[in-house]
Amino acid sequence: MGNKLTFDDLMAEVAESYKAVEFTGPDGVAYNLRAVPVLPRHERTAVTDAVKVVNSKDAEADAQEDAIDAVLLAVVDNTDGFKAVLDALPLGAKGKLIQAWSEATQAPEA
Repeated sequence: MGNKLTFDDLMAEVAESYKAVEFTGPDGVAYNLRAVPVLPRHERTAVTDAVKVVNSKDAEADAQEDAIDAVLLAVVDNTDGFKAVLDALPLGAKGKLIQAWSEATQAPEA
């Protein structure tokens, strides 16, 4: 008989390949910032669109901050709890957080 793959095996392999970034908020709650490949399609699309604004050299600071917020809210595993944390972060800290997430969740080498 050929190779077998179960749904659970596949999901475990994907989770292992695309590890989330854990960010601890000021209240000690841990939030997982998931990698783009594990997101549902509608969230991936929102992230892709927002990342274009984040990376745009022509975007104003407020537009970039809104885009960073959109990305982080799309990838976090607890949107409701994370909103208050995100609101407390200045733009520079949000930029560092999205950079750390981006670097840590790059696709693994084939």
